Amino acid sequence: MKALIISDNHGDQRILERVTQQWQEQVDLMIHCGDSEMAPTLPVMQRFKVAVLGNNDWGLDYPLEQTVVTAGQRIYATHGHRYQVNTTLTPLMLKGQEQGADLVCHGHTHQLAVTVESGMLIINPGSISLPRGQYARLGGTFAVVATTPDSFVVDYYDRKSQPVDGLHFVFNRKGGRA
Repeated sequence: MKALIISDNHGDQRILERVTQQWQEQVDLMIHCGDSEMAPTLPVMQRFKVAVLGNNDWGLDYPLEQTVVTAGQRIYATHGHRYQVNTTLTPLMLKGQEQGADLVCHGHTHQLAVTVESGMLIINPGSISLPRGQYARLGGTFAVVATTPDSFVVDYYDRKSQPVDGLHFVFNRKGGRA
């Protein structure tokens, strides 16, 4: 299974159009982790099988969280603002365990991050439009995750869909880098 994960475009429709058009035939699933600030009825937002409500998505009809199963992978997505992701991943990890998730996807911090905890890949694709932190200089990022029975393969891309040097990861499903 291969999934594109994006978050926090904050009304920037052009970048979603560009990324989804380029990737829609290359991935099995597209996930938006909130703060799109765009109506779910827009054609670009309908390309996302999973799209959740962010703390800036006022009045928009997205669920707070979604759990889907695709190609045998259980994926849990939320924005993260209700799980204290600015300071700890513990509440989010516990929610992922409760959901029986293989992948836990979130946004909110605008900083890319990825780890494996208790056999789950927990990933933040960063913000595609308003990045913060160490990789803010890239101008925005999204992630593509490929799963195998034994591993998670994670690649981060910039706004031009170019792979980011040094941000390719292979994780053993049992924990740790492969």
